[in-house]
Amino acid sequence: MKELLARYKYRGDERLKTVLGQMLVHSYQLLYKDRDTLSAESDSVKELITFVPVSERRMLERGFNQAGQMAVELGQKIGIPVIPLLKRSKHTDKQSFKKRSERLDDLEHVFEVNDSIQDYLGKSPNASYIIYIVDDVYTTGSTMNQCAKVLRDYISAEVFGLTWAR
Repeated sequence: MKELLARYKYRGDERLKTVLGQMLVHSYQLLYKDRDTLSAESDSVKELITFVPVSERRMLERGFNQAGQMAVELGQKIGIPVIPLLKRSKHTDKQSFKKRSERLDDLEHVFEVNDSIQDYLGKSPNASYIIYIVDDVYTTGSTMNQCAKVLRDYISAEVFGLTWAR
């Protein structure tokens, strides 16, 4: 799995996004079976997929956001819109080189809601959301937790993480 992810993420083999996106469908299906679907039956609940944003520097290095591509693949396969709800307000060094405590501290105040979030969500004051955040790897959960916190602070939402690997 490490080699597959390295080919995709660091060596730019973007053809793998289709395979990784398809693998996320399985994760989504497992999560969907486990979560309380009663709230999803209401007309005022909207399901959305978003993804962990990368910094401008990381985007220049790689040329793409792997989580964004995987989210688009997943969204196309399960029929849920993919909306860039988050932005990264500052660059951080790669999390894979850090200890758990460093990761937790490093991601404070890194993510914000996207400036155009209202354009995406509309103006339904009574609407609530189920949001799936896509990322490639879940290690300590610090990235996913920070993204979820930012979203929940902004809108009424149940937030779930979907990752390709742990």
